[in-house]
Amino acid sequence: NEHERVQTEAVQRFITIANQTSIKIDERISARTLNLKAAKALFAASSGVTREEWRTFVSHLEADGALKGVQGMGFAKYIHQDDLQKEILKIRAEGFPEFTVRPEGERSVYSAIVYLEPFDARNQRAFGYDMYSEPVRHEAMQRALDNGEPALSGKVQLMQENGKDVQPGVLIYVPIYKNGALTNTIKERQNNLQGWAYSPFRMNNMIAGILTQEN
Repeated sequence: NEHERVQTEAVQRFITIANQTSIKIDERISARTLNLKAAKALFAASSGVTREEWRTFVSHLEADGALKGVQGMGFAKYIHQDDLQKEILKIRAEGFPEFTVRPEGERSVYSAIVYLEPFDARNQRAFGYDMYSEPVRHEAMQRALDNGEPALSGKVQLMQENGKDVQPGVLIYVPIYKNGALTNTIKERQNNLQGWAYSPFRMNNMIAGILTQEN
């Protein structure tokens, strides 16, 4: 009857929109992964990427529209326990006297978000955060490190959230190894890790952008 036909059409439209949205999410994640691979190339071409070089690199991607719907692009440094205080003092000397690695506590290794652009008020909440200390992020970072390939995390709450309009988030990680180091085996990759280039996504914003674009 007519009522069943209308219901069937509505369900089919919903399925179509859901499938299209899923495809668009995959496309956006793939596009961001390419940007992170470009960041990996930036590190490979440099003896040491500076904060200003990172800012310039990301600002060019922003100007080209390549970061649309992304919370930003960052670099999280891999730090051994013995080097932690040295790294903290180094960043404080760059003009961030209150910088520290969070959460506190003794761990054998740390990561610290040292670059994150745009360096606005929201992203500054993540500055210094040790993503490697949190299980969901840790799993994706370890997978990226061990495989030498990009890895997508499970659902997390991003450090950038401020308590208003809190959204689920995910992150993509691409491992960055020491310039010129061998990375053929897991052992070599583990021994020669510099850190991770990464991008955080606020999922509601990304999906809303996709649906707006579709309409």
